[in-house]
Amino acid sequence: MHTETASRRETLRALLGSVVHHNAGRWLRFILTILKNEADAEDVLQEAVRRVLARNVSLESEDQVRMYLNRAIANAAFEFYNCRKRERLRHLSLNDRLPLPLHRSGPLIHMEDLEKLGEKERFLGLLDEGLNKLPSKQQEALRLTILESGELSIRHVCVAHGIPYSTLRHRSKQGLRRLRRFLEQKERSQDSK
Repeated sequence: MHTETASRRETLRALLGSVVHHNAGRWLRFILTILKNEADAEDVLQEAVRRVLARNVSLESEDQVRMYLNRAIANAAFEFYNCRKRERLRHLSLNDRLPLPLHRSGPLIHMEDLEKLGEKERFLGLLDEGLNKLPSKQQEALRLTILESGELSIRHVCVAHGIPYSTLRHRSKQGLRRLRRFLEQKERSQDSK
């Protein structure tokens, strides 16, 4: 059994070498359209090849290897792009993360939009203030599960960051409770003025 696995791995290595040699230029151009950075594109290509080798799948022709590697390259490129995007978002304030509404025409509509925008900015400022008052672990949990999770589930976030599911879920719930109490207190104090 061990010799069969080693033989399959050597066959896969040989096929990968040939396929990468013939298609690397095309794949790098594809990755560059996504990442816009040549060094990152090369890293993604290497990572995709490493993942295919690590899986040690049974592929018997160059066409099968090329198709499998095409998918691995696309997945690795979009994963790298999304990670970089989340990293950039992490350094923005909450106001900078949310887009401003499009303005419609007409003076009354414009005044309504300005009032809504002012209320939105006030609320976002309160939200940012409340987030900053949370303990660091709860801030991180809310950042990972709500602000930066994108389309990832909590379980995927846990795997990506090496945090146990129950821990991240508990910290996130605690952070949301504290944030809700903070916002309710601020609203009550605003209403009493």
